[in-house]
Amino acid sequence: MVSDRSYLRMSPISNFDQLLAPIAQPLRAQADTLLDLRDAATEHPHPGRCISCYFRLLENAPEKATAQLTPLRRWLEEHVEIVALDGQHDDRELEVFPLELGGADNLEACCRGTIRTVLHDRAFTATDRIAMQFRFRNSVAAA
Repeated sequence: MVSDRSYLRMSPISNFDQLLAPIAQPLRAQADTLLDLRDAATEHPHPGRCISCYFRLLENAPEKATAQLTPLRRWLEEHVEIVALDGQHDDRELEVFPLELGGADNLEACCRGTIRTVLHDRAFTATDRIAMQFRFRNSVAAA
């Protein structure tokens, strides 16, 4: 079983199976989502799909199994970030936000929280259109 903080020592991509192993049995009904998550984190890296899979697992997990998703949540928060881009000027990067999944029950709530931060706490006056996307941090992209 993966210890509570062992995700910090793991290679971002090569040991992803070790992160999924403890949750495979309790979430066996979500096997397709687990496989999709594995693919999105390793074979065909796509951070947005990883986040979507995490929330599908969370929404469909038996109540007693939700705590077992904590190492996965921490791995995602450590390796994925949210980027605000200038949607008017060649998607110039405006700011990078940490991914914080702990307070969100679903993907929409996660995205809305970041959008609220951009709308209410930031002043990007040089653009009228802001795009946002998930991306892997440099350590994962290089792996």
